[in-house]
Amino acid sequence: MLANKTKKSEFQIELKNRFSKFQNATEETATIQDHCQEIENVFTTACETSVGLKKRKHHEWISPETLVKVKDKENIKNILNNSKTRFAKQSASREYTIANQDVSNNARRENRAFVDKLTAEAEEAARANNIKALYDNIKLLTGKYQKGSRPVKSKEGKTLNTYEEQMKRWVEHFKNVLNLVPPVNKANIPPS
Repeated sequence: MLANKTKKSEFQIELKNRFSKFQNATEETATIQDHCQEIENVFTTACETSVGLKKRKHHEWISPETLVKVKDKENIKNILNNSKTRFAKQSASREYTIANQDVSNNARRENRAFVDKLTAEAEEAARANNIKALYDNIKLLTGKYQKGSRPVKSKEGKTLNTYEEQMKRWVEHFKNVLNLVPPVNKANIPPS
């Protein structure tokens, strides 16, 4: 967030204002721990007011209704954990089981709908020869992906296609790098 220049300047101004208030109140602090705690409080409050708290990103296929059901499930779980009698624990356990199944079913249904929609879009993009849209949908469907390695080229600049040619080129490269003539003048590095 601080890479943004406006947010960074807001944070710096907020921090200066809070530290000016802090410097006026330094006479009241008794111990070093109190002083450190006040500095920590100044930084955290300045961050919260100017930059804001980090927002948790949910999957795009999860609907707000499912998020509400997740919150309800968490509340029931807290009731279950805090219940003291056997009867209260059993009834909360039944409610939690029902809520958990409801959340799972909703999430599964929404995920299937999302995947079906992306699959249909990918098929449509393939029919229309829209390669970019096709690959974007495939990336969303498969999740994480790795970039392919860069092609290995020969000394003349031609791309080497076979694995054997590439390995021969790597051997040649490292023989050249590792078998260099040692320098005439040694580095003058004083001992530490």
